[in-house]
Amino acid sequence: MLAEAVDPVGVLVRLFTLGDPVPAVAAGAALPTLGVDRAVGLGLLQRCGSGQVRACVDLQPHAVVDDLGESSWWVCSDLGELAHGGGVLPTEHVLGVGTASTTLVEAVVPPVAGQRCLDVGAGSGVQSLHLSRTGPRLVATDVSGRASAFARVTAALNGVALDVRTGSLFDAVPGERFDRVVANLPFVVTPRRADVPTYTYRDAGLAGDDVVHRMLVSAPAHLRSGGLAQFLGNWEDRADEPWTDRVGGWVEEAAAALAEATDGADVLDVWVVQRELADPALYAEAWISDGGRPGREEAESWYRAWLDDFADRGVEAVGFGIVTLRRRPADPATPPLRRLDDERAVIPGAWRDVLAAGLTGHDSLGRVGALTDLDALLDTRPVLAAGVVERRELDPGQPDPRTVHLVDTRRRGRVVEASTALAGLVGACDGELSVGQVVAALATLLEDDEAALRARLLPAVRDLVAEGLLVLPGQG
Repeated sequence: MLAEAVDPVGVLVRLFTLGDPVPAVAAGAALPTLGVDRAVGLGLLQRCGSGQVRACVDLQPHAVVDDLGESSWWVCSDLGELAHGGGVLPTEHVLGVGTASTTLVEAVVPPVAGQRCLDVGAGSGVQSLHLSRTGPRLVATDVSGRASAFARVTAALNGVALDVRTGSLFDAVPGERFDRVVANLPFVVTPRRADVPTYTYRDAGLAGDDVVHRMLVSAPAHLRSGGLAQFLGNWEDRADEPWTDRVGGWVEEAAAALAEATDGADVLDVWVVQRELADPALYAEAWISDGGRPGREEAESWYRAWLDDFADRGVEAVGFGIVTLRRRPADPATPPLRRLDDERAVIPGAWRDVLAAGLTGHDSLGRVGALTDLDALLDTRPVLAAGVVERRELDPGQPDPRTVHLVDTRRRGRVVEASTALAGLVGACDGELSVGQVVAALATLLEDDEAALRARLLPAVRDLVAEGLLVLPGQG
């Protein structure tokens, strides 16, 4: 049985997952490099009599295998709910690797070696570990001194150079700018009522979704030109203000502030992807249970507080998603990117690839003037991106397909339904012929009006470039 396990894996599970005391000898065998004495000295373990030790903190392995290669680390955080023996977690609890952590990891476009990166709301330091893979210079902040301490321990355990500072949002880095800003914010919408616990790891102490608003508006000032900020957030979808209007208003506020601060020299690109939209009642239930197991009366009181809070503001749903901001020099040919996408129906892979391809596609369309004049695409010679395939569905015995889809197999399986003409155009995109030449040939082949066909195809070509399925010459 696990409760009696003495093999290294079983001992580590008993220590750090179940919170059980184990023989010091067994702990030493499970931690041969660190050793019991050093683990006790670091505060990871404590002696508890009868030759046994108990975990003071959670120490979990964390690994990733992706296009950057293989990496593995140890993450130090507070003991989890199971090790606590049930009940409600302390409000200063510091999480280890959670679902939100891995969601953000999948979205962050990797920095380049030597770039300066900031991890806001670092918690136990998970995002900083992933950022460290490409060799940037790292700064991490958190409003919680306890979380800052855990981030320092996590970095030290893994040999990562990390400048950890304590402060809310950007308070600890006044006037500083970075090439990358990532933030796993304490974004949970929580009722501001004294009897509802405010967990530091998930609650910023602000009303509604104001922490996301503040992050979006304040982040551009801390980006270098060309820099990216990426963070997770919740936002309210209200009866009198849909989420696109609400978040869109914040976007324009942030863009206006940046334009004023730089006298129009820099602009802000914004891409918001809504991944989930939760019913208020289900949202409340999820976050009440997230903090442990409160008593029935306590849970019912918190539940009523959540629903009353939502009702006061007319909240019909709560959105969750990824916000990507980019600060760059203004260019008349490349208007600022504004995308607020609802992608709940899509099962994503690595969102970082999707976002990076979209930003690159936007730039390349601007470079050839196609963002302001679709006809500029006629002289381009796009090529089909690697990994994009065509799938056809035919009725048995029929020569013509019922449907044609272009599928990007590299990332999240992006599927675009294509007309016969668009499929023909994409099939000819090998860099030899211009779009104008292909459209002319298709018009003759399909016995279609060339001007009408051009009007139908050019918007589709622009969208395929913007999504990264077609690549323009010079586009990465």
